[in-house]
Amino acid sequence: MYPIHFSLLLHLVGMGLLFTAIFGGLILHIQYRRTSDWPAKLVLLRSLRRIGLLSPLGVIIMISSGVGNMTLGPNRYTLFSDGWLSMKLMVFAAMVLAGIYFGIQGARRTRIAVRLADGSSSEHDHPALKALDTQQVTAFLTQLVLMIGILWLSIVRPHA
Repeated sequence: MYPIHFSLLLHLVGMGLLFTAIFGGLILHIQYRRTSDWPAKLVLLRSLRRIGLLSPLGVIIMISSGVGNMTLGPNRYTLFSDGWLSMKLMVFAAMVLAGIYFGIQGARRTRIAVRLADGSSSEHDHPALKALDTQQVTAFLTQLVLMIGILWLSIVRPHA
């Protein structure tokens, strides 16, 4: 097995981790929205956090194996040598930044949900929780669209 094969395999593992985080998170979020019992909601929110922790691991694997693919492959690429690669890196950076932002918002949502479950909430917490719930759906769909964009740029490699 050549080093490029190992790097490509790691890249697929990283992509799988990111897809698992997106789809698993979306499925858990749908279950969270359907559940009306607060203890069950809190369990689902804790599970969402654990699924979300796959994303940084996937990003680290994707970046390291992507650099390996650029240097070990038959075509030697520099960071911004081709237009498709530059676009792919920018979309990936947007995906990472969106993931960080929505992860922070998800932690905020969990804190509000814990206050509502404890009964120590203010009158502003319930609308804020609904807004954050809606925002999380947008987050998962945004991440999915960006991930499909990255896949498209990887497969098609448009000439710009």
